[in-house]
Amino acid sequence: MAPVFLNELFDDPVSWSVTVAVVVGSIVLHELGHGIAALAEGDSTPRIRGHMTWNPVVHMGWLSIGLVAVFGIGWGMMPVNPSMFRHRRWGDALVAAAGPLVNVALVLVAACVLAFTDPDAIARSFGPDRSIAVLFWVQVLVLNSLLAIFNLIPLPPLDGFTIFDSFVELGNVGAWLRAMNPLPLILAIWLLRQGLDDWALLRALDLTHAIRGIF
Repeated sequence: MAPVFLNELFDDPVSWSVTVAVVVGSIVLHELGHGIAALAEGDSTPRIRGHMTWNPVVHMGWLSIGLVAVFGIGWGMMPVNPSMFRHRRWGDALVAAAGPLVNVALVLVAACVLAFTDPDAIARSFGPDRSIAVLFWVQVLVLNSLLAIFNLIPLPPLDGFTIFDSFVELGNVGAWLRAMNPLPLILAIWLLRQGLDDWALLRALDLTHAIRGIF
């Protein structure tokens, strides 16, 4: 039996294509956020390793891109060398936070765009008479909300764990969680699927309404 997300390729190829494009593009921008922060911290590893590029294959690899196409879920990687960071104590947290902050920035951009969009067009964004442009921005809004939330879960190897570990000395607990990889990541994915996607959609649209109210 084909995965549910892959079925969308046959049932609604436009929606499937938009989702894949937004997920892949958002992951690439997320990783570039890490790379830019690492460069600012004095670490040239991202540039030396050839990761300061828009090429998704460099950041994700074909396996991750394939998983996005089949399941709608993938990952990226930005090589950094924390020993090169200017701020030895906070450098890890700053570089780790840069990725989710890119996703938050994309959420705000999409919310601003949709704030000036006809609300009826937003409501129709997943229906047959939708606008592809509106669907694109709705997916940018929702999927980047999920990516930001997911990456801030304090479990390895997610960014939230690196940030948390920089502020709190986890000691043996931190070592145990790292040794348990990828089980914490699987748990994080499970938590994400427990209705969080619908919650993120509602909260993201609330943000759009709030911005519309300001203007």
